[in-house]
Amino acid sequence: MENWRLIPLLRASGTMQMAIDQWLLEQHRLGKHPPALRFYTWASPTISLGYHQHRWPASWQQLTWQEIPIQLVRRPTGGRAVLHQGDLTYMVVTSELRGKRLDVYQKICEFLIEGWRSLGINLHYGTAGR
Repeated sequence: MENWRLIPLLRASGTMQMAIDQWLLEQHRLGKHPPALRFYTWASPTISLGYHQHRWPASWQQLTWQEIPIQLVRRPTGGRAVLHQGDLTYMVVTSELRGKRLDVYQKICEFLIEGWRSLGINLHYGTAGR
């Protein structure tokens, strides 16, 4: 198993966060960066769109929260639109995990849950009500 890199917590704009995620992903694909885990927060309310999400309501371009425009950014990963406002977000980049997407996601969640448990925070893997 390769050594991983833990990226220090960063609070920044959605544009900056997605640029960092994209750079880490590209560098890892090129073999220039080890597997990495990073946590980050958002400097202002932001909607992140999934990589393959090409349609969203036109009204989203004018959304505000407490008179602050809500930024729209695209993630380098899939999924649906997510509103970020005060949340802690994580990014994992690795090529070590193989298998079906849901199985890999569960392995990553288990890894994170164990990490939080080591800090005294008892979490468990749940299911989303989709």
